[in-house]
Amino acid sequence: MRILRFDSCTSTNDILKAEQGDFVVAVADKQTAGRGQRGNTWISDSGKNLLFSILVTPGQLNVGDAFVLSQGIALSICNVLVHYIPEGRVSVKWPNDIYVDRRKICGILIENDLQGRRVTRSIIGCGINVNQVSFPDGLAAPATSVAMESGEEMSCETVLRDVTDAFARTYADICAGHYEDIRAQYHEHLFFRGVHARYEDKDGEFDGVISHVENDGHLIIKDAEGGLRRYAFKEIKLKL
Repeated sequence: MRILRFDSCTSTNDILKAEQGDFVVAVADKQTAGRGQRGNTWISDSGKNLLFSILVTPGQLNVGDAFVLSQGIALSICNVLVHYIPEGRVSVKWPNDIYVDRRKICGILIENDLQGRRVTRSIIGCGINVNQVSFPDGLAAPATSVAMESGEEMSCETVLRDVTDAFARTYADICAGHYEDIRAQYHEHLFFRGVHARYEDKDGEFDGVISHVENDGHLIIKDAEGGLRRYAFKEIKLKL
C-alpha cells in the first residue's frame, strides 16, 4: 500500500488518475472540488473528516462483476464503523452510501476504466464524516458523523488505517474471485431491505419492498401487486 497525503486538492479521485500501481491511496484534509453521487458536491469542513480514494487494478475482474468492488468497500467501511457506533444502526443504502439509522455518514464514488469486458483500473473515492458536528441546510440527505453518534472525536488517521486494512482483505478476496460471501454480507447490511416503503420512478410513486440486488448492481423491488421491478442507479428514489 502506498499513501499520498495532501493538505488540499481538487479531489482525491482526480489525484489518482495520474498514478500507477495497485492499492494506491490518496488522502486530503480538504477537497476544493469533491464530488458525490448524482453529480452532487461533497461538502466537508477542512481537517474534520476523512477524504480519500483508493486506486486498484483488478485486471481479471469482469465488467458484469464490477459491482462487487462497490459492495466490498461499503462493507469494509460498515465493519469499521460498528466499532464506534452501536451495531444494527449502520447500513448500506443502495448502491453504496453508508447510513446510521436514516442519516448519511459516508458517500462513495467509483470510477472504472474498462478494456473489453475487463475492469483494468478502479478509483474508489470515499468521504466519511468523522469529527464534523454541524452540517449546512439543504443537503440531499440528512448527515451525521462518528463524533455525533459516539459523542467522541476520533483520529481520522486511525479510521483511514482501519478502513484500508479492512478493504485490503476484501480486495484480496475479490482478486481471488471469491464474490459470494461479499454479496451475501452486503444484502445483510442493506438499508430498508424487506421493509415496505414508498418509492418513485419515472412513472410516479408506488409502494414496494426491496427484494435483492443483482450481481451487476441492479436493484430489484417487489411492488404491491407482486411484480418485480428492476432499476439501475438514478432510476429509483426511496421516499424517506
